[in-house]
Amino acid sequence: MYFLRKNITYLVSAFALIAPHLVNADEHSAKPASDGHQVETNDNSNSQSIHSDGVKLHKPLPEALTSFGAAVQDDYLYVFSGHSGDAHGFGRDLLVDHFRRIRFDDPDAEWEELAKNPAAQSTALVSDGKYLYRIGGLTFLNHGGDEETNFKSTDHFVRYDPSKNIWTELEPLPEPRSSLDAAVVGRSIFVAGGWNLQGSSSSDSPWHEDILRFDLDHPDSGWQSIQGPGYKSRALSVASHQDKLYVMGGIQERGITRNVSVYDPQSEKWSTGPELRPDSMMAGFATSAFAVGGSLYITGGSGVVYRLSDDGSEWVIADRLLFPRMFLRMLPAGKNRLIALGGTGNLGRLPVVESLRVDPKTVPTPKFIKWSVPFAGHATDGQSLIVRGSKLYVFGGIAQSSPKNPSKKTAVKEGFAFDLIKQSAEQLPDMPTATYGSSVVLASQTSEHRKIVVAGGMTLSDSGIATNQQLMEFNPESQSWSVAEVSMPRPRAMFDAKFHDEAIWMFGGTNDASDLKLDSSVTHWWCDETAIGSLPNVSTPTPRHSFSGGLLGDEYYLIGGVDGENKTVNQVDVFHFMERTWREIPPPKYSRADPSVCVMDEKIYLFGGRRLKNDRWEATASLEVYDKEKNEWALLGEQLAEVDPTMQMLALGGRFLFVSFNQTQQGSADFILYDPTPTADPGVAGTLDFSSSGDTDQSERNAKMLMRKDTNKDGKLSLDELGKRMADFAEDADTNGDGLISFEEAKQAMKSKD
Repeated sequence: MYFLRKNITYLVSAFALIAPHLVNADEHSAKPASDGHQVETNDNSNSQSIHSDGVKLHKPLPEALTSFGAAVQDDYLYVFSGHSGDAHGFGRDLLVDHFRRIRFDDPDAEWEELAKNPAAQSTALVSDGKYLYRIGGLTFLNHGGDEETNFKSTDHFVRYDPSKNIWTELEPLPEPRSSLDAAVVGRSIFVAGGWNLQGSSSSDSPWHEDILRFDLDHPDSGWQSIQGPGYKSRALSVASHQDKLYVMGGIQERGITRNVSVYDPQSEKWSTGPELRPDSMMAGFATSAFAVGGSLYITGGSGVVYRLSDDGSEWVIADRLLFPRMFLRMLPAGKNRLIALGGTGNLGRLPVVESLRVDPKTVPTPKFIKWSVPFAGHATDGQSLIVRGSKLYVFGGIAQSSPKNPSKKTAVKEGFAFDLIKQSAEQLPDMPTATYGSSVVLASQTSEHRKIVVAGGMTLSDSGIATNQQLMEFNPESQSWSVAEVSMPRPRAMFDAKFHDEAIWMFGGTNDASDLKLDSSVTHWWCDETAIGSLPNVSTPTPRHSFSGGLLGDEYYLIGGVDGENKTVNQVDVFHFMERTWREIPPPKYSRADPSVCVMDEKIYLFGGRRLKNDRWEATASLEVYDKEKNEWALLGEQLAEVDPTMQMLALGGRFLFVSFNQTQQGSADFILYDPTPTADPGVAGTLDFSSSGDTDQSERNAKMLMRKDTNKDGKLSLDELGKRMADFAEDADTNGDGLISFEEAKQAMKSKD
């Protein structure tokens, strides 16, 4: 959000680039930005990327992959086939028919095409230091689309010679096997997990309980079947550590397992290792593991990289990836590095290849990657920003109206989509109206369709500042604009809007940008043809504009801003959506205008903005965090390494994304992806049980749909709003006899009719 006031000059203080961690300005001396950083060119953005010591981005995969085979041998990263289509798409045409390699530490290297082997997903690729071995995998007898799925697990066992670029067929697996994993222990290949999936259904496919062993020094002995750990699983991780085979996690027939079993080839006995950490509902599923530097590491969907303790009794947090994902491969890259590639996470399917340094003797410091993207935008401030998946959408803003007159500003219609994975920019169709100081919301119309709503804002022209009340809607799929048939009750700008419980809620701001008349209403809209209205008898305790806010549970936290006397507001007002009430929490250390707020891990982070010091506005670079359980704020740092105080902060995949436009040079967008706490404990989550139906609460869904009849926005339904046809329902639902139906009463009434 952009804060504009006539006759105010913003003083942006000089900002020293400091060491790559959070610091207080008076505790450390400044360092040049190049100290301790790696710099390389990213071909997608034609710009330089800077990485902190603990993390490095490599050239991405040619396409986003899941369920693929990968191995590192010598200086090369090898990638075999995999799945590149929709997550639930099945067909031969969705398999990547490529085998490639790249010298991953050479920034000038390109992916090389190698001799092919039949494409498959859910296959394993391992190395014995001289050859690579492809094992099993899943292919299809059908193409995608409307053809009936026809699965085919395979029995492939093939050796690849890098020096000759030749595949050699070896003795096939005793039975077809996919969704497996494999590792080399000593001079033997061990294969564990998986199933034999054939035909159109997986319901009766046999799971493999045994593990297989192939002695590379005695190939004539063929495959040996060994008794497994006593349970069946697939989509698991297998690794070699201290001359033993570790079998970890996976899916079982009734849910996900976090079991760890250890096989000793010398004694031919199994033992039990420590369970994987329950850091998410999917913990243990589609993980990847490898040993490097004498320690065993594993990671999964949370992105946390765990290390097995020296005594083998527990998993300790070693680090975490900047891009968390599952269905990835994590491999050794030298003596003290791991390289992670591919997979899918909350940012979608990822071609990202990143590596991190691991050392049991050191604790990882906060880390970041920094890049710039050239784009054709002109706005320098006032844009509306929102993240959708791995893309940042940027709309409108203020730009110089003429290079010859830099003090003269104008609003723009331009819009851009920045691909944060590919580090590229795409110009979008112009907005219907030039605007700045708008609020932008990602709204779900259905479970499959979303629209971006740009609400209100201001226009700036020779005739002055005007505030508008329209709602512009952008369809990301068709990349088209429309103007909503309804509009806000009053013009509104420099406010905040959030999508919660299937509706857009609007807080604060100003109705008239010329004299900054404050709006204290809370406005509600169902994102359809129904009217937008303000909640009756509900107003913001401390009216303000140029603030920000965050959602935590069923509450909205309104933070920072400027009051009617042009002073910053430090009071934090908290609105409860269901109860329609306000409360107050302790304030942060610094009061700010135009701060950035994002919510991650059930905490609220507050960054940047402008502070009023000695009647002058100055940018601040401090970062604070609010812990709801403790009901207190903590100052994480007065500055962040490499982060300019003029940047805006957003959440991206559980990390901080900082962004600014045309600040370092015209036509350049600057980005920093920052992880301030790579060893933070993710806590404990429940386990996903596949035996449950997974159905949503239909009665709750029906009650929410019924609440759309709440035309006066009081959060309850009267008989007039429901209509005479629902009189019997209203009588049954009104359990407290007040003549009004609350959401909870409607939900309980729906349940009783199920």
